[in-house]
Amino acid sequence: MSVDLSFSTSTAHFNVRSAAIIRQHNHLLCTTFDGIDFWFLPGGRPKRGETSIEGLKREFREELDATIEVDAPHIIAESFFDLAGEHYHELAFYYVADCPPQVQFVTGEDCHHLEEEGWHYRFRWIELSPTVLTNIDLQPRALHSHFIDLPPLPLHIVFDG
Repeated sequence: MSVDLSFSTSTAHFNVRSAAIIRQHNHLLCTTFDGIDFWFLPGGRPKRGETSIEGLKREFREELDATIEVDAPHIIAESFFDLAGEHYHELAFYYVADCPPQVQFVTGEDCHHLEEEGWHYRFRWIELSPTVLTNIDLQPRALHSHFIDLPPLPLHIVFDG
């Protein structure tokens, strides 16, 4: 079995993550899972020996039964945050991708559900407006404006919280 590119110490966790920025009709594809109260972009952790692109493509096959094409990361983000009383350092690669045909565009409700390893994931299109993004907990908040207006390639950003 492959190992995720992450590790934990007694005081903190380190993650490598790849995610897709998929925009359609002024909405952004987001996901969450039961037990948390925030949304994030679909993707996941590459496995040892996988590139961030290979890991992202695998996650989309596994989670959405979909194929995506990406080339260079649009945003590389290093973030430091706390979650459930634990400290995290995450290195994330955000890639722009077109919406796969398997992913329905619907608003106001979930467009896809997934049960994986005891977790229930939900996918939803969230409107890309400052007002809506202010009222929904889409993480990381520091990237909201960059999801609305895509930066030139590539943007490297470091943020705390």
